[in-house]
Amino acid sequence: MSALAWLEQTPPSVFMREDFYAYFVALIGHAWGMALLVGGGIAICLRVLGVARGTQLAKWRSLFPVMKLGAVLAAVSGLALLAGYPAKALTNWVFALKFVFLIGGVWLVAHMARVSFSKGVEPVGLVKLQAVLALALLLGGVAAGKLLLYTNQMLLTSDAQFETGLGVTE
Repeated sequence: MSALAWLEQTPPSVFMREDFYAYFVALIGHAWGMALLVGGGIAICLRVLGVARGTQLAKWRSLFPVMKLGAVLAAVSGLALLAGYPAKALTNWVFALKFVFLIGGVWLVAHMARVSFSKGVEPVGLVKLQAVLALALLLGGVAAGKLLLYTNQMLLTSDAQFETGLGVTE
């Protein structure tokens, strides 16, 4: 907890909490980044599952640069949001779940593209199962991100009572 209290007093953290626009600009950037990253992944999964079957799979590779831009935007803005309220995120297990879901979903989408997009054949079997799992993970990551608003136990360390390790509660 003392590390989180220290983080909350760093200039970037104070700036994110006290500047009138900083938090909201970061929040908007995070929403756009996630839309590009997750939206691209969902589109690819739907194509693998048979939506827009008339288009060649190889052409769907053009979404990967958009997804990479989204990942960078989501990461930079996410770090800014984390800087503002580190205790809110780092003491919440849903925050870790969000990362597990999103990393797993994006990895599966990238794996599907490597395996099936270059072959020029419609995906079947295991690849379609990967698409379903990737969809579930990506949507679960978005849902976990939204749940962060409602599942945190504390906003700042100054809002919480915590043990110092000496039997004294601060």
